[in-house]
Amino acid sequence: MKMTFRPTDCWRWYFDSEYDSLMLEVSSEMLFRSCYPSKMLVPDVFGEFPFSVSDATSYYQFYNSCQLLNLTDSQKVELSINAIVAANFLKPQMPKSWYFSQQPKLYIPKVADIVEVNLQEDGQKVCLMVVEAGGNASLCIIAQASFIAMSKTFVFSEAIKVMNDRLIPIEKQSTEQAPTLDYFGFKAIS
Repeated sequence: MKMTFRPTDCWRWYFDSEYDSLMLEVSSEMLFRSCYPSKMLVPDVFGEFPFSVSDATSYYQFYNSCQLLNLTDSQKVELSINAIVAANFLKPQMPKSWYFSQQPKLYIPKVADIVEVNLQEDGQKVCLMVVEAGGNASLCIIAQASFIAMSKTFVFSEAIKVMNDRLIPIEKQSTEQAPTLDYFGFKAIS
């Protein structure tokens, strides 16, 4: 695996009120805007702070797990950074497992596991990444372009807490077309 996008000690987090988002400044030419609005974030993020050693460790853990997914390198980077934000800076969530079918065998996930769930309505498989593993439920982010469940659209990197009895481990992703690069949150600074 060749990784061209590596964390450095120059990276920094800050909250941008104009975009209502937590930003990661990667360099003077590149910013990453997380996909989570301020109402979902813990109060500690409304300032500026460094991208920590712990953040870098999590980045590599999430990025390595992304190798199972049918995503471009840019999409893997975006998913990994949003996974850090979801794991460390989102307010607690209640499970929303009613969208997904219960599985016959209980799976206890680990952080960065790539898992599947089956939609209640039609059995369609949906790919998720575990960002916070719990004994009964785990916080996950959507690891595919999008899906619709019970008339609600879920998009790439969106966070959802799911009961572990809905999760199925996967070893290789075989989804349709990966989302286009136009969707992603990397922004150049002028």
